Amino acid sequence: MFATALIVFREVLEASLIIGIVMAACRGIPRRSTMAIGGISAGLLGAIVIAAAAGKIAESASGMGQEILNAGILGAAVLMLGWHNIWMSRHGREIAAQMSAVGKKVALGSVPVWVLGSAIALAVLREGAEVVLFLYGVAAGGANPVQMLFGGAAGMLIGAALGLLMYFGLLGVPIRHFFTVTSAMILLLAAGLASQSAGFLMQAGLIPPLAEPLWDSSFLLADSSIAGKALQALIGYTARPAGIQVVVYVLTLLIIGGMMKLIGREASRPRINAIVATGIAVVAGLLAASQPQYAEAAPFKIYSPRVVKGENEIEYRGFHDFDKNDAIDGGEKQVFAIGRAFTDYWFSELYTVYAKEPGASLKHDAFEWENLFQLSEPGKYWADFGLLTEYELTDHGPNEIAIAPIFEKTVDRWVGTVNLFLERQVGSEAESGTTFAYAARLKYLLHPQFEPAVEFFGEPGRINHFGPSNGQEHWAGPAFYGQVSLGGTSKLLYSAAVLFGETPVSSDNRAILRLEYEFF
Repeated sequence: MFATALIVFREVLEASLIIGIVMAACRGIPRRSTMAIGGISAGLLGAIVIAAAAGKIAESASGMGQEILNAGILGAAVLMLGWHNIWMSRHGREIAAQMSAVGKKVALGSVPVWVLGSAIALAVLREGAEVVLFLYGVAAGGANPVQMLFGGAAGMLIGAALGLLMYFGLLGVPIRHFFTVTSAMILLLAAGLASQSAGFLMQAGLIPPLAEPLWDSSFLLADSSIAGKALQALIGYTARPAGIQVVVYVLTLLIIGGMMKLIGREASRPRINAIVATGIAVVAGLLAASQPQYAEAAPFKIYSPRVVKGENEIEYRGFHDFDKNDAIDGGEKQVFAIGRAFTDYWFSELYTVYAKEPGASLKHDAFEWENLFQLSEPGKYWADFGLLTEYELTDHGPNEIAIAPIFEKTVDRWVGTVNLFLERQVGSEAESGTTFAYAARLKYLLHPQFEPAVEFFGEPGRINHFGPSNGQEHWAGPAFYGQVSLGGTSKLLYSAAVLFGETPVSSDNRAILRLEYEFF
């Protein structure tokens, strides 16, 4: 009986705290009670359905179905809560002013009451599913059903009572501070849920841990304690968090908090889009940077043939491998560069390269000198043409030279770019033969801050002997590009991609991040 009461209490406490905070934060919004009841009912129904299908869910993703489902539910809850906070940053003052006036109703247009219901439903769905699964397991073990009933009822009542105390306590906050307090609590709650979602994805093996654990504070406050469970619900506390959970927590705070500030100040939509896209790029880069990678012939950058005289550039790009095979998993390359366009047709850039073999440590690998030549005036011919030359001075082994013709074609908002690399080793220890590699991209010019694309990279092998297809390296996957003005003539260009290996010798997944600071 006690075990049942304790488990049910913990899960109900977490759900009720979330419901209490969200309900209080929506104070003054019409129909919030109806939406709250609907959300709770939908969540309970969904929890029963999920519990009934628990076996199928676990089998759906190689035994990791429950983790993936939990991560998806939590991720959706973060979006709902973030949306609510951003909306309130614009309308909170209007609501507070109308609440202070007796007899007035809130009429602000399309109030997002569906967001309230969705957030509550998701909270009840996750916690309710865990309660039902636990009770089913206890019953299957031969526990007394009467004791289970009383224990579960006691845990539910106590947990709900604490949630009510939280709700009424928030209602006691003065109106002039009310929305500031509740918005801060919602922000911390969303960050905590995002961190928990990252934890489930990490358990499923879909993202790396970075460090596991990053610290251990269980000697001060254990996750299993009542206080630990309450803090987990309120701010996402975890005694032994992985590094990726901390990264996701901080990024969620920065992205949602930043958008609240911008929208509260009537920020322009392009700036908001830029923040979202930059946040996504940073997340992709941090996830990628957690894994090592080895040097590759293909640059995992698509070069455009266009040169702008007088343009200066500081560039970073990195790419990282994820694979079930330890001999492939963990390759990393980090590249830093400075460059300048000296004429209307010549851009030159110097690189320093750091690389890491799977299981080894990051170390300096090479220096590179690249030169990009624009061979045709943009738009004059059926396509735009360019040429890239590269010399690589390695820290070990023979040096390399490369040459790559570049083709780019624009049709309406679609831009297709192809780079064809011919690479050859030089020096006393050089191997004979010329290696062929390619990089291609199809990009849609949706908006300067966000341009979706598909990228393709590969290295079939030597031009006179490609070898069997299962021995070649090929990747393909989605990407996005964007830029944001930094004032004057300077701007930040960003892009990120997630590639999928198409052959056995290619890594299962490869994450890429590119950042360029351009100025005149």
